[in-house]
Amino acid sequence: MSYVYSDRQAVARLLENLLVGAARPMDSIGHWVDLLLEEGPAPLTSRFLDQLNGEWLDSEPPDRLCERIGGIARRHMGMRHPGWPHLWAHTLRVTGTMVSIAESQEIDPAVGYLAGVLHDVAKLDEATNSKTHEELGAEFASRILQDRFSALVIDQIRAAILKENGSPLGQVLHDADKLDKIGAAGVLRRISTDTDRAWVPEALDRVAEDCAHFPPMYSDRGRALADSKLAFSNAFLPIAQDVASGWRET
Repeated sequence: MSYVYSDRQAVARLLENLLVGAARPMDSIGHWVDLLLEEGPAPLTSRFLDQLNGEWLDSEPPDRLCERIGGIARRHMGMRHPGWPHLWAHTLRVTGTMVSIAESQEIDPAVGYLAGVLHDVAKLDEATNSKTHEELGAEFASRILQDRFSALVIDQIRAAILKENGSPLGQVLHDADKLDKIGAAGVLRRISTDTDRAWVPEALDRVAEDCAHFPPMYSDRGRALADSKLAFSNAFLPIAQDVASGWRET
């Protein structure tokens, strides 16, 4: 795998192309394919996109009600901060992974979808509130799910958002959320918040730190995804960090 990343100029171009800024909507694999292939196909870019495609799982809502809840969550984020598109892309990746793992754990995909799409809904509210985004998110979930779902389902989703009680749903959310920090998705997630290449070394360092301290996964599906993401990270990060080492601000 690592031979693909031996072209230092190609690695540099890829890293610079990931610097889109948090306000640019890049909430699908298609957006990244269009952007990264503007200059034409290249082995390294194609390898990166292949990896990303395997990580960015389908987040389509399983029914119309879930679709409406997802729309409410998206609109709420959009009113909070110009960088909300970056958070929404993370939310969709986590939600797709949630649904995939939930199915393997015999959890209702709709419940998995809702927990994923709402888990960070109040992340941007935290800066202007004394409560944590988990507390705010659980309150938001209660409000919009009330009279639409049973009290049991709402309590399960609240507990997962609050990271309480180690419930099966909470364990799935733990796996899905942590997985978005590593692999190709982790690389673009960190780098794409800025447009200045001086940010790239720190962004890559954060991904490397997350890989070094990656927690155990609760689910077999989560472990399989982690193995793929960590293998990619171990091949890509050393050369990427070396290429970007001279880009730091002085």
